Amino acid sequence: MRSLLSRAKIPLLTILAMAVAILAASETNSYYLYVINLCMINAIAAVGLVILTGVAGQISLATAALLAIGSYSTAILMVHLGLGFLPAAVLGAFATTAIGTILAGPALRLTGLHVAIVTLAFGIIVVQLIGKGGTFTGGMSGMTLPPVTILGWALDSEWRRFIVILIPFALVTAGSIRFLRLKPGRALRALRERELAARTLGVNASAYKILAFAYASFLGGVSGALYASLKGYISVDDFTLWNSIYFFVMIALGGMTSIVGGIAGAFVVTAAPEFLRGFQEASQAVFGVLLFLIVVFFPGGIVTPFAGLSRLLSTRKKRAAAPGANENPPGSPSR
Repeated sequence: MRSLLSRAKIPLLTILAMAVAILAASETNSYYLYVINLCMINAIAAVGLVILTGVAGQISLATAALLAIGSYSTAILMVHLGLGFLPAAVLGAFATTAIGTILAGPALRLTGLHVAIVTLAFGIIVVQLIGKGGTFTGGMSGMTLPPVTILGWALDSEWRRFIVILIPFALVTAGSIRFLRLKPGRALRALRERELAARTLGVNASAYKILAFAYASFLGGVSGALYASLKGYISVDDFTLWNSIYFFVMIALGGMTSIVGGIAGAFVVTAAPEFLRGFQEASQAVFGVLLFLIVVFFPGGIVTPFAGLSRLLSTRKKRAAAPGANENPPGSPSR
């Protein structure tokens, strides 16, 4: 238990420090807090994509479709069945998990770009079905959610939404870091690096890849439900192919195999266009140049230099703590 707490201490303290800094900077500006809320929501989905694509090696362009399923499931349960947000969000997340797991069936029969094409087609189908849903899904006009409350607590301000979004964000971050250290995470890494060797050692490739699809789908459903609560209004325009590409850019920018990298990439890709709006027409060009420079100089993601520094400090610490490291070698003058 103590080992688990010590391993989770650093990411949790980082999240806590970030939350305090955000609140201090955003308390008087609800727009900045809205952007941070959106960053955390996108980061949850990006973490799922890191597990599925970066760790399991399954190229997916269905992230926006998973968010759409989570968002619309939550909205439909609230609008048509009168459920509260919390039960609707939980059921929406599990519905997304079920559909994403079904998607794993045909995807497992393929490899590489063929998986990307299957997930791309899935995303297009989902958006088209929602758009043709008529009054049930709101069609192309979208859906407006009723006022969102949790246990009687109305989410009627960015500050309150921040508190609600921060909790699953922190849990997903700590839980996903822990997941990669457990047997499933190690098995997925082994399958990505040397699938034949992993199969020879008894790793059930199909089962673990389905688990990766299910995990990413669940996080996509959670992210979609939170997105619906944040916006209050959803439409198919929020879940197009371009949105899926943006999620892929997030993990490529931050670090394909790193949870922290996926989160960092999500914050950069989500927040940068908002804060570059001052450049007016040139904002997209400036954002593109920034992405280009980061990818060129840090091809492993923006967390690469920090990971190298962390390994260096860890190595020095181990050497300093090694038995006899501080003892004088034989024949050396005493201090």
